[in-house]
This record gives sequence, C-alpha cells and structure tokens, in this order.
Amino acid sequence: MVKMKLLVAVLTVIMIVSLAFNAYQWSINSSQSSQSHKEVMATSLIHDSSTINSELQKLDRLISNACQQLSITGLTGAEAETVLTDLCAQEQSIIVNAATADKNDILLAVQPSNYSSIIGKDIENQEQNIEMHKTMRPALSNLIDLVEGFPGIVMVAPVFNTNEQFIGSLSIVFLPYELIHPIVEGSVQGVYTIYALQKNGTLIYDAGIEQGKNIFTDEEYQGYPELQTFIHQVVDTQSGYGKYSYFDDLAPSRPLVNKEAYWITIGIYNTYWRLVIAHTL
Repeated sequence: MVKMKLLVAVLTVIMIVSLAFNAYQWSINSSQSSQSHKEVMATSLIHDSSTINSELQKLDRLISNACQQLSITGLTGAEAETVLTDLCAQEQSIIVNAATADKNDILLAVQPSNYSSIIGKDIENQEQNIEMHKTMRPALSNLIDLVEGFPGIVMVAPVFNTNEQFIGSLSIVFLPYELIHPIVEGSVQGVYTIYALQKNGTLIYDAGIEQGKNIFTDEEYQGYPELQTFIHQVVDTQSGYGKYSYFDDLAPSRPLVNKEAYWITIGIYNTYWRLVIAHTL
C-alpha cells in the first residue's frame, strides 16, 4: 500500500513537471512565433513599399520622357498619338490611358483610341491639375472619379514647347489595384492582409471589395472604434505599429479577432499614402 502511494506520488510529480515543461515550451514557441510574424511583416512591408515607390518613380520617368517628346511634336496629331501609344505600351499592365490637354485643361488627344469619348472634356477641377498649375511640376491625384466613368489615379506633368513656354499637360491614368496588387500578393501567404489608404481614411487598395470605402465615414465601419482609432494613428504618422479588432478577412465566417499591424508611407511628389500589413493574433 505504501509502495502504491509512493508510486502515485512519483507519477503525480512527473505529470506536474511534464505539464510545466510543455507549458514553458508552448510559451517559448508562441513568443518565437509572434516574433517571427513581426519580423516577416516588417521585412515584407519595407520590401513592398520600396518596390511600389520604385514603380511610381518609373512612371515619373516615363511621363517626363514623353513630355520632352511632346514639346517637339506638339499635343495633337499623329506624332503626338505615337508618343501616347508608346508611353502606354511601356507599362501596359498598369497604365489605363495617356492623354494630352491644353493649358486650360481641355483634353486634346488620348490613347488607346477606345477612350476617345473623353476628348474635349474639361479636367480643370481635378486635384492633380490644380496642384500642377500651382507648382508647374508633376502631380499625383488621390483616388478620384475620372471623366472615363470610373475611379482611378492620375499622374500629370506640364508640357513646355522648345521656347520653354507652357502649352499644356500630359497625364496618365492607372488603377491602384493594378499597381499595388502584383507587388504585395506574394507577401500575403494566406496569413497576412495588406491594404493601402489615403490620409483621409479612404482605401485605395484592398484585396477584397473595400477599395474606395472610407473607414472614418462609411457606415459599415462605425461599430469598430478600435479600428478607427488605429487608422487615425496610421494617417497621422508616417510609420508605426499598432493593434485593433476587426473581422478576420482570411476566414470564410469572418469572426471578430484581434490584429496587430505595421504601416509605412508610399507615394510620390506631394501625394502620400499608407501601406498596412496586418496579422491575426
């Protein structure tokens, strides 16, 4: 009987030690996993933001080169349309169309030709044109409603003739999804979510259907104060780390979960957006 009690006591001690060891191992593994996720998120965000900015700089170089050609060919005619066609061809997966406008912001020519219905449209009140006229330098819009009939982003640059007189502008239209998604999709890995937003809280990129929605004003976000507080942090600072609760976009049932996220700044000229990578805790 004494031996039996001793055996039970020994087994109990072994079980307690085993459970304690397993709990310790789980704690270590959990900590390492969390640290690993943070490292992956930070590394991915730095890489993706750098690639996005490089792509924007490439578009800047392309539009600058085309402006130099248009200063010689003029803004209309066969030669000008060849310049527009060549410009689109160099980034055909991103650029929707390229167009010239006179100094009063009336569209003169566009390629591809299936967008010819916009010729004659007045784009004077578009934000990128207002900025360009103020600075006489290239400008980039946020996500705006285009004369083409859909939302998109416009990069515009002034065109000067050979006497350095301002004669009009060259603009290209692109969709933020087409620019950002091919760059970030490899970082998601079925584990992370990545999105980009303007400093007014409007999503310019999301892998789902949220693109174009405003996190501060759209009704569907009003019941999530933690998310809105987090987004205020994001738009107020160039980079950082934070936590919030929202739906798990990667789960079919979309349960409410806690998330951690990093963000960083992307953009060009005086237009800057935030790129966010998030992970469910």
